[in-house]
Amino acid sequence: MNNLKIWKWNKKPRTMIRFIKNGDIFCFTFNKEKYYFGRIISKSIVGHIAEIFNFYSESPSIDENKIKSAKSLTPPFIIDSYLLFDKKYESDSDWQIIGHQENYKPTNMDDIYFSYGAENSRKKIDIWGNEYSITEKESMNIPILTPYSSYHIKKILEKFSIE
Repeated sequence: MNNLKIWKWNKKPRTMIRFIKNGDIFCFTFNKEKYYFGRIISKSIVGHIAEIFNFYSESPSIDENKIKSAKSLTPPFIIDSYLLFDKKYESDSDWQIIGHQENYKPTNMDDIYFSYGAENSRKKIDIWGNEYSITEKESMNIPILTPYSSYHIKKILEKFSIE
């Protein structure tokens, strides 16, 4: 993970959606005692595809080495980046971009897809925006192309136990 830059919480309390980039490192409040961290993988037609790292902190500051050794806690999913970073409509959580990894290239993501479409015209889309036609049956095993709010992400994280 070369060229990783981390800055302090509240340096950029709001990031307009057009400035969110692949490789951005973010932090968000889970509750008063936990801050989770993650990375923007790529842009999607409905938000940004992100991963949440396998650790949390009691403060929004993080050591660069911790991020360099981080693994994904959850499979990638789509976040409502407009709601979370730009307009900041969610009152139960604060999301901020706190760093950036220059020249970030996602790896091991060839089998990450999201599905959309009406019956008999289903499609799957990968993290790079490539679309493929699929059957109704195939679509049942692929996550739906929909952005998650802070509420949804917290529900996902409650299923994982990390210390």
